[in-house]
Amino acid sequence: MEQFIRLELPNLQLLLPEMVVLLTGFTLFSLDLLQRRINHALAVSVSLVGYLIAIFLLVFNWGAKGETFYGLYRRDEFSSLMQAFMLLLTLLLLGFTYTYYKSKRSLFGEFYYILNFALVGGMFLVSSYNLVVLYVALEAVSISFYILTALLRSDFNSKEGALKYLMLGGLSIALASYGAGFMYLYSGSLDLRYILTHVGQNQYFLVLGLVLFLIGFAIKIGAVPFHFWLPDAYQGAPTPITAYMASVGKLAFFAPVVRLMPYVQEHFSYAWITTVGVISAITMIYGNLVALVQKDVKRLLAYSSIAHSGYIMAGISVSEVIGLKAVIYFLLAYSLMGFGSFIVLALLEKVPGWENRLEQFSGMRFSAPWLAFSFMVILLALLGVPPTVGFVGKALVFMALSFEGLWWLAFIMIAATGISTGYYLRITALMFMKEVNGGLGLNASGLERSLLILIAVGVVLLGAVPIILWNFVSLSADNLFVR
Repeated sequence: MEQFIRLELPNLQLLLPEMVVLLTGFTLFSLDLLQRRINHALAVSVSLVGYLIAIFLLVFNWGAKGETFYGLYRRDEFSSLMQAFMLLLTLLLLGFTYTYYKSKRSLFGEFYYILNFALVGGMFLVSSYNLVVLYVALEAVSISFYILTALLRSDFNSKEGALKYLMLGGLSIALASYGAGFMYLYSGSLDLRYILTHVGQNQYFLVLGLVLFLIGFAIKIGAVPFHFWLPDAYQGAPTPITAYMASVGKLAFFAPVVRLMPYVQEHFSYAWITTVGVISAITMIYGNLVALVQKDVKRLLAYSSIAHSGYIMAGISVSEVIGLKAVIYFLLAYSLMGFGSFIVLALLEKVPGWENRLEQFSGMRFSAPWLAFSFMVILLALLGVPPTVGFVGKALVFMALSFEGLWWLAFIMIAATGISTGYYLRITALMFMKEVNGGLGLNASGLERSLLILIAVGVVLLGAVPIILWNFVSLSADNLFVR
């Protein structure tokens, strides 16, 4: 009897948002090649149209679920939610970049399509269990970030940060690749779900592969002791790009770990809880202690980002669905808070002589009240003060830890949050309780003011009415735990 191989046509409807964003990137690339000097207004317009169409397709097909390209790509509630946030944050970023790069005399046409390719890589990174797709997407995001970090003219710190990021980023990808290789040797499959649901005897290759694979992602998310690249890269990068790495980058690099959670915990629960919990505790304490002694606010926020990676990992250590819900919610919450905090610095860096020193924030409520108020709201959210989204995120992680009985980690989280009070409230006190330290001379457009205030309002609204986000998060987590 003849055997026929049945080839199914891929369901491109599931892939439409990524296809639109990819097409937008190639359009921007072509414009940069064809025009001797790119028209930035045209580049921004093309980007906006592409991203808005992608968001429309996501919303229009929100209930769509399934796999295509023979399991290489998966569309589910989790991928749609993460991609929606990535697209919205990218749209917000475009509102701040032109004037920033113009003030730094670093307007390059490459910025638009490299940013686009970083977004495409991130969208694929949150939407697959396949090791090859994850590798290619990880490379796309990482290489784009290396270039964007170095994209400041005549700025040594930018080049130094990009070099450190490149070296440790390359190491992380190499480790993740070796890990993938060992997992393939163990199972003969490239699908993480198959690998982790067919666990048998002689698990040496599997355990070694998982450890290397997860260390590769730990470097990317800045977990201690794999964090050394992050402060220099964040400080040296153009500040809008720092905001993008701290938001979209966090979403992209954490997503594969989130997808792994239900499968790894099923077979390696005790080892997972212990290992991730210890790394989480060290990351929270170290990030906040080092941030406490920083005089440069941009570097301070970089260490704060490390600490928040620790908070997210605390939720990852929980082997129940409530832990997954807490992680997804906190990831989305921090993406908005982290983005807003660095965007404030991006606006201030357009002021001549601004160096992000703590004392320069003295009396800002007099010289730029709208900026001081927005920054205060974002800082309080990062601290976890109600009714902000940061409070809800930390409360969910604490609740998840209590469900698991991880009280030691919950108390370390409270202690780490207490340490962070010292530097978040110090900046707030400088802005509102000190006299003006010279004229600020901030020249921000109406669009920039409106977008920053919108971010601050969103930080409060999503915390005051958490059900807006919770329904999407809850559904995503429940479906990730379904076998």
